[in-house]
Amino acid sequence: MFSSKHFELSDIPDLSGKVAIVTGSNTGIGKVCAIQLAKKNCQVIVPSRSEDKGLAAVADIKAITGNEKVEFIKLDLLSLQSVKAFAEEFKSKHDKLHILINNAGIMLAPYSLSEDGLESHFATNHVAHYYLTMQLLPTLISSGPSRIVNVSSFGHNFTLVSSRSLDNINDEKGYSRMIQYGFTKAYNILFTRELTRRLEANKINNIYVNCNHPGVVSSELSRHAFDQQSWFSKFYNNHVAIPTEKGALTQLYLATSPEVESKNIKGEYYVPYAEPGCANAFSKSDKNALDLWNYTEQLLKEKVPDYKGAIF
Repeated sequence: MFSSKHFELSDIPDLSGKVAIVTGSNTGIGKVCAIQLAKKNCQVIVPSRSEDKGLAAVADIKAITGNEKVEFIKLDLLSLQSVKAFAEEFKSKHDKLHILINNAGIMLAPYSLSEDGLESHFATNHVAHYYLTMQLLPTLISSGPSRIVNVSSFGHNFTLVSSRSLDNINDEKGYSRMIQYGFTKAYNILFTRELTRRLEANKINNIYVNCNHPGVVSSELSRHAFDQQSWFSKFYNNHVAIPTEKGALTQLYLATSPEVESKNIKGEYYVPYAEPGCANAFSKSDKNALDLWNYTEQLLKEKVPDYKGAIF
């Protein structure tokens, strides 16, 4: 179902002097990304809600790569105050940021609300990563050329079978795990497109913002989809899903490949393995992108009283 690979892990260039943040890097494809970046001498920040899991991941990455510049900072994407605290701690320790991979996410979770009263898929997959990006954007700009990779999914196509909108995105009534996940993955694409448009409109040309579908990956992301001990889970992981090393390839391409700059790849949706993909009409709509941006800005101003808004 995927193209042949024209980008391999071995193609990642030397990243000495670079600083990266990979959300969700204590497990799955996020951890693979952190390991591969660290192998190429990048300084890597490992955010995690659990300090124990975050520190364990840091220890693993250091042991595997021999790179001691790997650091844990606590981050709970279900709390906007935690996002703010993470960004403040990062900026107090680092004045450079070259790679931001917004990788963490949840899929097909039962209905629940975040600390801020937002539906958990919407809070985790979109709002928290949007807020994190806005908090870190000045540092990314001053460090340029820099990369932002928003990890989306083929699941954004679930938007084709529902009329759910921003007006009812947090409602339990009419809630469907699949539809909700799909809309938040479409929002990753819309955010990518609108952020790219605004950067270009403000003549900020040293930030390369893109998004990707990693593939159907054998990872903890499927924990809400089915019983992880069932025969189906074993069949899915062994015969349907691809391993995390392959699942990480496309976002690592967007985060590190010199081609991204030489070909001026911006605002695009890529699929395995490191190839241009085609997002659906909903996710390519300029109106939907602007509506989402405005809605998220207003939401953050309500939920985070001292949020001053995006820089443009």
